Amino acid sequence: MRSDAIDQLLSSYLRQPAKVSWNGAIGDSVRGIFEGGRIELAGISVLALPFDRLVFESDRFQLTPGLPARIQVIGPRLEVSIDQRQLDRWLRRVRAPFELALQAEGIEFQIALAGFPISRTLTTLEIARGWLALKPRHAEFMGLQNRLASLFRTYLPMPRLAPQTRITAIRHIEGAIRFELTLDDFEDEISPGLVDRLQSRFLPFARRRAPPGT
Repeated sequence: MRSDAIDQLLSSYLRQPAKVSWNGAIGDSVRGIFEGGRIELAGISVLALPFDRLVFESDRFQLTPGLPARIQVIGPRLEVSIDQRQLDRWLRRVRAPFELALQAEGIEFQIALAGFPISRTLTTLEIARGWLALKPRHAEFMGLQNRLASLFRTYLPMPRLAPQTRITAIRHIEGAIRFELTLDDFEDEISPGLVDRLQSRFLPFARRRAPPGT
């Protein structure tokens, strides 16, 4: 279910664009119980990368009226997504000596010199036994295919997250890459600073992007 009124109210309260949807009966939502709740936010930066969106989902979301009102969230998950346009802007800003293309099959790295392609590698980013793993699927050097590339994998430590946050899935789609983070259940009061408190608890490395001109 969707409600434009709730979208506008939440966007005004959080001071950033927000979209809300949920499953279940209208009667449950009237009683403050939302099954399969989903909140989509824009304007979040994570590890200096400008993510296209941040989606918050939960198995069950319960609102308890009061002064202040309280929320209880069961089975919370976060999905952060970065798309090709934002990745290109970030690469230009850091003056990276390579190009990256987000594809459904993985991430393509390409290095060129004066417009001439030097190397090209297609790799997937996956989770392997608590590590981030770069698994090459195809590689070329000076136009020649490296058939042994798929045998070599690079393992990177997981970025430091809050104890209540775990990276549980990485999905490649055409033009974007999405990360799913699983959070511990939580309860909090609905009051000014709620988003900042949750961000400090679950995503201490993230920050909200400042509006243009600030």
